[in-house]
Amino acid sequence: MVLTTRAIAAVCLLVALGCSTAVDVERHAFALAEKNRAKVNQIRLGQTLVEVQRIMGPPERRAARLRYDGMSVEEWSYITDYVRKMDALIVFVGGKVQEIQSTSWDKRIRDSLPAESGQ
Repeated sequence: MVLTTRAIAAVCLLVALGCSTAVDVERHAFALAEKNRAKVNQIRLGQTLVEVQRIMGPPERRAARLRYDGMSVEEWSYITDYVRKMDALIVFVGGKVQEIQSTSWDKRIRDSLPAESGQ
């Protein structure tokens, strides 16, 4: 099979476009992490959901549940380190920030998996 110069150029263009999309996603995630890291330093214990959203914007990931005593617990996370694959996790209890922590993507994935039964 003989490829023409035009066919080779088309294949190269398709490969380049595919690579540039991946680079653009990485660049966007890296920039978002930098922006989030600067903002998360403004979060303080006791702030409300509304106050945090005003600073950070809507959460990139959100989980909500009721605690054993009926209090609402929400966890909001924002990417803060793309290279090390870390998120800032903001935990609200009763609508106010109770905890701010860094968490790895690996830990978040492990924690979201259902517990294995001991059978």
